[in-house]
Amino acid sequence: MAHPKIFVSYSHADAKQKERLLKHLGALDDAAEFDVWTDAQIRPGEKWEPAIEQALSTASVAILLISADFLVSDFVRRKEIPAMLERREKEDLRLYPILAKPCAWQAVPWIKEVQIRPVAAKPVWRSGGRYADDELARIVMELLAIIQLVIRVQEAANESARQKAELERREKEKAIADVFANSPAVETIYLPTSNMTQEAREAFLDQASLEKVLTDAQKSREIYRQIVADAAKQKENRQRIMQDLQSKIFEITQDVTINKSRTADRAINDMEKYIRR
Repeated sequence: MAHPKIFVSYSHADAKQKERLLKHLGALDDAAEFDVWTDAQIRPGEKWEPAIEQALSTASVAILLISADFLVSDFVRRKEIPAMLERREKEDLRLYPILAKPCAWQAVPWIKEVQIRPVAAKPVWRSGGRYADDELARIVMELLAIIQLVIRVQEAANESARQKAELERREKEKAIADVFANSPAVETIYLPTSNMTQEAREAFLDQASLEKVLTDAQKSREIYRQIVADAAKQKENRQRIMQDLQSKIFEITQDVTINKSRTADRAINDMEKYIRR
């Protein structure tokens, strides 16, 4: 049986963002068996349009990196999107739009019909990309759960079992989406803790305040100590939130067998390694 395939649709203007997404997906290679396809896999001399059409026709999940450049791409609008929507309607292709950069995506009818990520439609690369890795970590965690459910459907022994697995997939995917919808916003991880003095908080949040305290060496060392200690708490909080998300997702997917030799227990251990990294 072929592995589930994730098709990544993006604008070449967002190539750096696409590569960062692939890095996060690559960290989960041991958690489930799936293939990721991008147009970078088109061989020299190969006709690129048929290659893209072929890859899309066999994909289980289609990731769309949404940005202004993506939305105005002629090939994406003329070829890829119609093909994806048709497969979604007829073959239940799972569309997974990721809002990469700020753009007027609300004006595009087909996007409004699909749940967009991150939660609350906040662009992944907002605030200079400060929150990008945190958002991508949550995104690939959700994608891993979706892939596990796809494998469950593919491994169904007969049509009756497939229909049952498909119904279960829909219910579990909705439950997983609810988990992420109710998770703390990543911005909360970076807020200064109550242990910091007011002066240190101001220096942490405001460049002018920071420059002011830098003129006093002793005060600078104390504020630096507080900021370092706060960063350690932020790291601990980030890991706690991710592990909480992981546990809630595992409760939903724990009965899903990844394949004959890889179980959900193995997958959750691999995800823990990813969170620690």
